[in-house]
Amino acid sequence: MARQYDAQFGGFGYSPASPDRPKFPEPANLAFLVYRIRAEQAAGNDPQEALKMLRGTLDRMAMGGIRDHLGGGFHRYSVDRFWRIPHFEKMLYDNGQLASVYAEAYQLTKDENYQQILREMLDFVIREMTDEQGGFYSALDAESEHVEGKFYRWEKKEVEKLLSDDEFQLFAAVYGLDRSPNFEGEYYAPQLNRSLQEIATSQKMKRGDLEAKLLPIRQKLLAHRSKRPRPLTDTKILTGWNGLMIRGFADAGRILNEPRYVQAAERAADFVLQKLATEEGRLLRTYGNKEAKLNAYVVDYAFLIDGLIGIHEATKSQRWLTEANRLMQLELKLFWDKQNGGFFFTSEDHESLLARSKNPLDGARPSGNSVSAQNLLYLGKTLQKEEYLKYAEKTVQSVSGMLAAAPSAATRLAIVVGQLRELGKLPVSSPPPPKEGQPPEKEKP
Repeated sequence: MARQYDAQFGGFGYSPASPDRPKFPEPANLAFLVYRIRAEQAAGNDPQEALKMLRGTLDRMAMGGIRDHLGGGFHRYSVDRFWRIPHFEKMLYDNGQLASVYAEAYQLTKDENYQQILREMLDFVIREMTDEQGGFYSALDAESEHVEGKFYRWEKKEVEKLLSDDEFQLFAAVYGLDRSPNFEGEYYAPQLNRSLQEIATSQKMKRGDLEAKLLPIRQKLLAHRSKRPRPLTDTKILTGWNGLMIRGFADAGRILNEPRYVQAAERAADFVLQKLATEEGRLLRTYGNKEAKLNAYVVDYAFLIDGLIGIHEATKSQRWLTEANRLMQLELKLFWDKQNGGFFFTSEDHESLLARSKNPLDGARPSGNSVSAQNLLYLGKTLQKEEYLKYAEKTVQSVSGMLAAAPSAATRLAIVVGQLRELGKLPVSSPPPPKEGQPPEKEKP
């Protein structure tokens, strides 16, 4: 991972040979760094390298145009190395995972910037991506009026008209409107050249005092922006993606001691368990137009169980632990590979397929196997179920060849390896990797 890290601008995968390659947040990598920092600290070691990569990425993302500085939350990815100009789509799964990462980073560092970013992100999701019954919508489109980024971009003269002279001078200096346009040669995507702390220090101010001046300016511009034709909201409610967002709200509520975030997680969990389940308790994939349909995939079970575990950690309520355990047993029944270990992507009674496949790779969303193994470890330890720990071991064993060859391709599963080592249960031998009948199946919305 250190070899893939962009030491100048944060993030992973930059190559001088492909300088125009888009840059994604890659939350699974960031979650691994959080784990590594905690593990090093517990062992009495200095986690300097992991902390540098975590903070370097989170800080640079927070400064760039990939973050919506007015409305909160993060866009899908940056089209450049510098996090400056995003693909303007906003995905629920990105913000759910990044909420957990920024919450953990705040707990580790007590950096108030992380808390501000986190609160803005979650308040955005509550305001713009939450159904009246509590479930979370899937995405906001990148386009409005058939033009990508039109909703988010600004002309300097437009901002000048909306603000007083003093307000404009401050906003322009902080968010880059005092420089040349950064988007399509004539528009601005607001972003920071330096952190708020650095700007405040340069002006001999406290960060809090600077933020107190900026907040009403951003609110004024957000109110104006909200009157523009809006990007389309994808109002599908997906079980798995809701699980990731539930986890983000639960982690934030626990770490910030903010009850309303925990309540948002609980409300969404109630919605999914009531509206996206059959009478027999099996999960369904998607909800829209007051109807739930499609058999759930392994990621739906894994991500929702993870979200329920997050609520249990935040509330200590037995209800959520019991529900997580019920779904874990059901997931093992429906998806477990009895021959080679690990979880298939589809259930044993899914519609006819040439072959049931597995996808162990962590991408923009983590793999079902990675998250399932983490869930098994938590439930195994908390409920004192030794068999769950054995299932977690077998899940790691089932992809041991891939982990040995390319551990950075499955960083969430690498966390499980570390946790198994801590428990004295690191697998000693591994069966041959399962034969692949076809490429990993892609999720259907």
